[in-house]
Amino acid sequence: MFNLSNQEKITIILLLIVIIVGVGIILNKNINKEDNFIVNRASDISENNPAIKIEVPPVIIHIAGAVKNPGVYQLKSTDRIVDAVKIAGGATEEANLDSINLAALLRDGQKIIVPYKTYSETGEEINTNTYNHTASVYSSSPVSTSAKININTANANMLQTLPGIGPVLSERIIEYRNQNGFFGVIDDIKDVSGIAEKKYEGIKDLICIQ
Repeated sequence: MFNLSNQEKITIILLLIVIIVGVGIILNKNINKEDNFIVNRASDISENNPAIKIEVPPVIIHIAGAVKNPGVYQLKSTDRIVDAVKIAGGATEEANLDSINLAALLRDGQKIIVPYKTYSETGEEINTNTYNHTASVYSSSPVSTSAKININTANANMLQTLPGIGPVLSERIIEYRNQNGFFGVIDDIKDVSGIAEKKYEGIKDLICIQ
């Protein structure tokens, strides 16, 4: 052991204190520099690289029928048929909105036909969702336009009166209509799974879209 005087001991202790304080000051400066660097770097990244916004792709649709401003419009792929009706100025007083699925999502290139209300010969409105055709409509005489089945508004029971259209195909037609909107032309019914050219030939003179 070294024999140190009290003065030497005090001197050594003071030197240790000075060294410890100095090291602490140096470390504190380095930490502050690193913190400032991180903050400044984050600020630079924020300014030079703004947050990337996820854009919803647009769709182009054609809306016609009982709306105030029919035409071609651009909407978002997350929009629904109700949004298409709104952008077209809203439905007219003669629109039958109960016959279409307003909640269906839009798809690019889709044509939406908002149907008009239909009336009987006495002037009463016909509810196409529950209206059932009578057998007299399908007599052996030539089929008139008024006697045809409207594939855009007919319910399952009405669709099943068509030759070759049973419960399965009638539900497919309604499901297709709900997913894609109304048929633009009667030929579009061939897009329904199970309705090929031969079956279409058997029903084309019995159906209409308006």
